[in-house]
Amino acid sequence: MSEERKIDYYLFEDIYNVDESDSNKIAIHFKDASYSFLEVRKSVDYYCHYLNSKGVKKDDHVAIISMNSFNDLIAFYSVIKLGAVAVLFNYMARHDTLVKLVKHTDCKYLCYGSYNASIKDEKELDALLEETEIKKENAFSIRNRELNFKEILSKEIEIPSFTSPYSREEDSKRTSYIIFTTGTTADPKAAMLSQYSLMNIIYLNFAKLDPIFPQKFMCLLPMFHCFGLLVVNAYLAFKRTVYLNSLEDKVQIYKEFIKHKCGDYASVAIIFDKLAKAPFWWLHRGSFVRHCIVGGGFTSEQEFKFLERKYGKGKFMNGYGQTECSPMISLVYPDSPKEKQMTTVGTVMKDIEIAFMDPGSKKILPKGQVGEILIKGYNVFNGYYKMPKEKQPFDKDGYLHTGDLGYLDKDGYLVLNGRIKDTIIRYGENISPKEIEAELEKFPEFGHVRVLGFPSIDEGEYIIACVELKKKPPHFIEEKYFEEMHKTLPSVKIPSHIIYMKKFPLTASGKLDEIKLREICMTKLALYLDEEMLAIKTKKLMYKQNEKKRRK
Repeated sequence: MSEERKIDYYLFEDIYNVDESDSNKIAIHFKDASYSFLEVRKSVDYYCHYLNSKGVKKDDHVAIISMNSFNDLIAFYSVIKLGAVAVLFNYMARHDTLVKLVKHTDCKYLCYGSYNASIKDEKELDALLEETEIKKENAFSIRNRELNFKEILSKEIEIPSFTSPYSREEDSKRTSYIIFTTGTTADPKAAMLSQYSLMNIIYLNFAKLDPIFPQKFMCLLPMFHCFGLLVVNAYLAFKRTVYLNSLEDKVQIYKEFIKHKCGDYASVAIIFDKLAKAPFWWLHRGSFVRHCIVGGGFTSEQEFKFLERKYGKGKFMNGYGQTECSPMISLVYPDSPKEKQMTTVGTVMKDIEIAFMDPGSKKILPKGQVGEILIKGYNVFNGYYKMPKEKQPFDKDGYLHTGDLGYLDKDGYLVLNGRIKDTIIRYGENISPKEIEAELEKFPEFGHVRVLGFPSIDEGEYIIACVELKKKPPHFIEEKYFEEMHKTLPSVKIPSHIIYMKKFPLTASGKLDEIKLREICMTKLALYLDEEMLAIKTKKLMYKQNEKKRRK
């Protein structure tokens, strides 16, 4: 399947509607059970008939809340084949967040598996249904004990093919699923996505990897996350066996990693990092790993070098994207020069238009100059649900404004320079946090670093450096680091304070949770300020700024 492909109107059904030569190949392995491509298709047909009998119809919004599982994937495919819209929720979300987002997206039905809030509170599901006004008869369990496809298929009952009037190529551009943006700096937004976008990313850009894909692949990403969904479907499209991990706990992740010895893995850098630091890692050093596909990228060159060393021959494939781009914009391929793998986010996806705009003048910039990254093409989403047209992130020329800063280097590789909203204005000067973070990363005792701006009455904004210490020294003296940074940075770029912490707060997908990090910094910063009145005023300013960011 490595032949040249053109942009086309592909459907998810293209993945599991296979010919006889592939029908008995193992498609999914989950918790000691294996399912062939034929069993996937029959399971989808069965569940389509079931949902149809329950009244699910075209354009209905169906909430899916579950840890990764075979049933989770079947529910996703079935809802879409019916012509309904699958709305995927973070299984780690709190009850109040779930209620808010389910109501916002007008979900009439619910497919539920195991999710954190229900594990902690047995009355959670009833409360969720009551507060979202979803009828009990419209809530369907996809837990294995209530929906066991192995048992259903073993009964040898005839499962007729489900013919949907909405499984047509011309329908592939419709919104078929909704995924929420990660909400690390503001409330999550409901991004409307299509089969057309995701499937073209797969067939146009992963085909060149088909010859080097090993037969077994493990997904260590949640499938409510756009990147997790992409890689699972990519490997299935090229007829590989996908090992799903429920991601319940770190020990279970490690055990399955060692047990199955897959060739390829997809996760975030922090999971690869934790695996490499696990006990007895030295026994195997991930010698069976061929490729590690990283969602969210690396925090630094140092992190990349550490992981490359720990995984031996494992090649790390970094990429760049966002939910609104289904999610890929660029990818570093395994044959890219090592320098590019460490310092860039790869080459732009095939047949996607990219441009760079000056945030101030709003003029398009020539190649090589830093500007806001604009994207146009098949990968771009259909917009945010319920957001007015004038607030959607598109300009009059149809470009999606990513909010990220970057440029193309002389070899055509994309280099990121942070986000527009991350720019810190201190004493009237625009300052990029990336430059300061690069200096902080040079200190060997610092692990992850993040530089943030906070409102200041006198300076415009404070520069606060948050650092994760590998080992806390007996005395943490800021001045020692300030002195070193003065050798390479002007005074205006030296942080106002350095705040150390044991561990950065993370979202379920392994990304930095900036909302929580800002809240931690806000409390600590107020303690640093000597004058009580100044502390009160600063806290008020920061509260207003955070509230404004949340509303965006």
